[in-house]
Amino acid sequence: MVADHGSHAYPAQDFRVIAFPADLSELFPRPTGLVESGWPPDQVAYLAEYLRQLGCKTLVVENHYVDRDYIADVSLFYSRSLRAYPNYCQRWHFFSETFDQQTWRRLVTGPSVKARTKATEFLQRQYLGFSAVRPLPGSPIGRTVLPTLPRISPHGHVRDFSGTREYAVHIAGFELTVEGLAFQQQDQGVSACATAALWSCLHRIARTEGLAIPTPSEITVSASRYLLVGGRSLPSDGLTIEQICEATRAVGLSPLFIRSVSPEHDRAQLLGYITSGFPPLLAIRSLATDEGHAVCAMGVKLGEIQPRTDPQLHFRDAATAVQGVYIHDDRLGPYAAADLYGLTKNKVVTTAFRIRWPGKADEFEHVELLGMLVPVPTKLRLTVARMRHPLGSEIADAVGQRFAEYDGLVTFNCRFDLGTRYQKVAHQFGLSKSGLYQLLCQTPLSRFIGLIEISIPDGPLFDVVLDATETRANPAVLCWVRRCTLPPASEAALAIMAKQLGGAWIS
Repeated sequence: MVADHGSHAYPAQDFRVIAFPADLSELFPRPTGLVESGWPPDQVAYLAEYLRQLGCKTLVVENHYVDRDYIADVSLFYSRSLRAYPNYCQRWHFFSETFDQQTWRRLVTGPSVKARTKATEFLQRQYLGFSAVRPLPGSPIGRTVLPTLPRISPHGHVRDFSGTREYAVHIAGFELTVEGLAFQQQDQGVSACATAALWSCLHRIARTEGLAIPTPSEITVSASRYLLVGGRSLPSDGLTIEQICEATRAVGLSPLFIRSVSPEHDRAQLLGYITSGFPPLLAIRSLATDEGHAVCAMGVKLGEIQPRTDPQLHFRDAATAVQGVYIHDDRLGPYAAADLYGLTKNKVVTTAFRIRWPGKADEFEHVELLGMLVPVPTKLRLTVARMRHPLGSEIADAVGQRFAEYDGLVTFNCRFDLGTRYQKVAHQFGLSKSGLYQLLCQTPLSRFIGLIEISIPDGPLFDVVLDATETRANPAVLCWVRRCTLPPASEAALAIMAKQLGGAWIS
């Protein structure tokens, strides 16, 4: 018997440059047989529309790409199917300028370091991210990272995408970067909606903590190790909140579950955690079908901070500016807009979202928020809720009462930050040299700090810095840090307040 070495040949690799098509679905051949959800998938249509908004002009197709997430899914699930699924994907790279195959070849084969540097700069300026296109007939959209839309929308509201991160991409010897958050379509084999949503959430915080980001198959296995509601883990029909918590703990993070209470409460939680870089998983329920679903929220839509509604209060709440969130919805696509509104149900006002589905006859889907699960570092024990009340609101109210010129203008906001990152930008605070030295060299900070930010429309007044390893806000005050907008005449009174509540006044 002679061994047939030809059957184990290495794959062929090539890069193909094409103009971005008017109809992206033409690049996705319709699978044979019965297609349950119609063709092309909604995710393909959404991806095409989003890329058009980004100004995509050129597509570079990398025809052989081994994607870590997909090959893990193949190993666990698809390799045991009768159909011979390939263990590799295509990877599509998107660019905002027009160029052809000849230009690409010239860029790749630049003969000098200078030519290579210019080629890298040319590609980086126009790079719009990538998408791993899986050989799965019904769910082709794999790991996809695209940049967000501009910070200021055409309607004037602010898009804050603090739940994103930078990704390094290697293509034909070039290293390019893109700022975004990974998205992928659920395949209903290894991953359902909750798996895909949690996978996106973990891409942000796991990297900050130096933890390995689990693949969808690893998330599903971890979630179903001790609790199998449906009797089997694969194919995946979805995860319960308890299973999502178990999968979060398996990564090395702590799951913080927050039940939806009211629009006011939920706005504050969403603003606090998303702007801290902790994208929450949102558990939602369709108002039309009553079906449950899970999405990842990595951005907030901000309008004007609303004036106080209670005349007895002397401050404003930054959370009143939240008009909605931006979500990764695996049924739709990345950065989908979801406007927040109050829904009266059984005489109780609950939180609801209006999710926009571009191109649909019924353009908006209405869903109710059930709760949110936030994966946080294990040593982050302080919560946004404990920072806000009573400490944050009482400080803001006291400042509004004590200084008549600030009455009704004082705004408070609560979030977390890395202590090292806070120190890194401290030179912008307008501190004296002795104050800057005190903050940087004489004040111990926890890895993550809680921040109660007190500001007025002209700018920040001061920050109250909290030890995030504590469970209560009041005994956790580390220091009060003067900011550049605070008039010198106000410092003495605030220093007294700082002494009463704990923590040194740094100016």
